[in-house]
Amino acid sequence: MENQVTTFRLFVRPDAESQRIADKIRVLNAKTSSPLVESEDGDLVIAIGGDGTFIEAVTSTHFSKKKIYTGIHTGTLGFLQDLCENDILSLIRYIHFEKKLKTRKVYTAFIKVYLKDGNIQKFFALNEILVAGENYSKISFAEYVNGEILQNVTGSGIIIATSTGDTAFSLNTNGAIDFSNNFQLVCTLSAPIRNAAYERFITNPIICSKIDLILKPGKNISIIIDGRKKDIDSKLIERVEVSMVDDSNHINKLDIMSYSKVGVIRNKILGY
Repeated sequence: MENQVTTFRLFVRPDAESQRIADKIRVLNAKTSSPLVESEDGDLVIAIGGDGTFIEAVTSTHFSKKKIYTGIHTGTLGFLQDLCENDILSLIRYIHFEKKLKTRKVYTAFIKVYLKDGNIQKFFALNEILVAGENYSKISFAEYVNGEILQNVTGSGIIIATSTGDTAFSLNTNGAIDFSNNFQLVCTLSAPIRNAAYERFITNPIICSKIDLILKPGKNISIIIDGRKKDIDSKLIERVEVSMVDDSNHINKLDIMSYSKVGVIRNKILGY
């Protein structure tokens, strides 16, 4: 990608360590011959903190394809944050002197929530979508995979993770890890309930590119996207469609560290 970065914006977790690193970036940038301008509409978006800070940065800038995102890790695991404090000087030099920037596409899920009044609410997700009952109560829905009915489910809900979010909440509920680098969703049921001895359904994680949930009406349905509950009247929700079918929905992430999902998982989860 052609280097046209002239401005930057920081998203900083409100702790002393993250604030110190943000100030360090500002000082080092100011010492360059052509300092970048700090702006609310920055070309380069830098998240300083954990994965939550990176998700906040992407969400607050509306998943912009015109921006370049990167993250400096000051959290615990930090799957989404590629850099650490020792990389700050290299980052600043790279942005100032490279004519072409190495980036990679991080694909996002597209969500449509169909309401009884005819309205459709649309969202993007970087990590995961949770369709669930309030306070662990049960909900019922028909599950369609790639346009075909698969099964009817009653339970606490379903977790639908992107290929980025499969190592977050989804993994903790025994979801699969996707190394295919394709446009896939990992769908994992949460506490499914059999109402009769003869009922059968698939409890294993399902990998697909599109899933539709036709929901039984209820007052207790929650839709949580990347950890944030959406303000939608539960009684109006009829259907939730989640798709990840091509590269049209993505953000551009700076890739000066030559990202490897295998390497990240080995390092962050296994510790070597």
